[in-house]
Amino acid sequence: LLGCLAVILAIVVGAPVWPAWRAAGKPPATTLRGAELSGRARRSRAPGGPFGLGLRLATARRGRTLVTALVVGAATAVVLLMLALASFLQSLQDDPDAIGKRYQLTASLPLDRVGDVEGIDGVADASPRYELNALDSFQLDETIDVVAYPDDHTDFEAPPLAEGRRIESADEAEVGRGLADALGLEVGGTLAMQLPSGQEAQFAVVGIVRAIDNEGRVAYVRPDQILAADPGATAQIAVKLDDDADEGAVRSALVGLGAEPQDAAGTTTRDQRFLGTLAGVLRVVAGVNGLISLFILVQALAVTALERRQALAVLRAGGAGRGTITAILAGAAAAVLMLAVPLGFALERFVLGPLVSRLAAGYATPGLATPVIQVVLVAVVLVLLGLGAAWEVARRSERAPIPLELRGG
Repeated sequence: LLGCLAVILAIVVGAPVWPAWRAAGKPPATTLRGAELSGRARRSRAPGGPFGLGLRLATARRGRTLVTALVVGAATAVVLLMLALASFLQSLQDDPDAIGKRYQLTASLPLDRVGDVEGIDGVADASPRYELNALDSFQLDETIDVVAYPDDHTDFEAPPLAEGRRIESADEAEVGRGLADALGLEVGGTLAMQLPSGQEAQFAVVGIVRAIDNEGRVAYVRPDQILAADPGATAQIAVKLDDDADEGAVRSALVGLGAEPQDAAGTTTRDQRFLGTLAGVLRVVAGVNGLISLFILVQALAVTALERRQALAVLRAGGAGRGTITAILAGAAAAVLMLAVPLGFALERFVLGPLVSRLAAGYATPGLATPVIQVVLVAVVLVLLGLGAAWEVARRSERAPIPLELRGG
């Protein structure tokens, strides 16, 4: 944070120093005349008309236009990243596969009906799934969400493995990163928990997984110790569907067996509320960055209008109205946006997105990619912001008296 503060201060202090240094290097007579642009004339390929004139005004100050485009492009990249993160969190809320769940339905049936469920057309696999809440034996205020499958649980739930390996026997456990951090567990340690029956169960920690459910306070085990402590423990049947399965037909078949099938939730209700709130916050941050882009464009166009006030005054004296001045400034804004939009997209897709994806890839499977429709929407919003900035600066310029502007006063 101190480093960021130092960089911000350096930018704020250095920004006015550069133009002041350049102005001090000009001949005093030139500065006193309030000259607009100096230097050799360049042949421009910009189209004619007010819009083309605005493009030429912007390209006459290439350094300023490039810096403005870099800032707007960076803000655009952050907007796209925020929207990508919001879409990612939405998928965590609704898509079980996004957090490593490979089954789509659960059915409350006697466990001896697993074979009947597997025989339903469209069902790829089925397995008993035990889930219960336990307490840590050493810190009884720490709850543990225990999930148990009789066989390899990765066929049905496979949160990414951070350390160690998968469980292979009944006395081993994989624990979520949140649980490992809360209890100080490491690979090779022992997880001791109090089961709902009151008995204690101990497992050797062989793996740490990056799970999201229950804030990562989850343990994957085999059900042997659970059933030994409570032979009457109940379980649901997790149902994994074929890729081309008719889910409606499978549901009807499960109802025919006497079950009430339920969807496999992406996250718990508590986590869903949190992820929804966080996605909303990210969208607000994206909106704030959009307003920053608007402010930058207004400031850049205001400087262009101030620098070219004599030229604009000549046009106004010849009958140019607010629409013509707006078109000129819109051309200047277009020169910035034609650089900023592709730059922002490239920064998000090839720099910011991959960096953040490496942090999130351990928790969920999808990458961070802004949907195409959102990219198009951001581009359209930037164009509208450019037009709005051009109109606002043109409105301000129209207030100034023409004689005063012609004198450069």
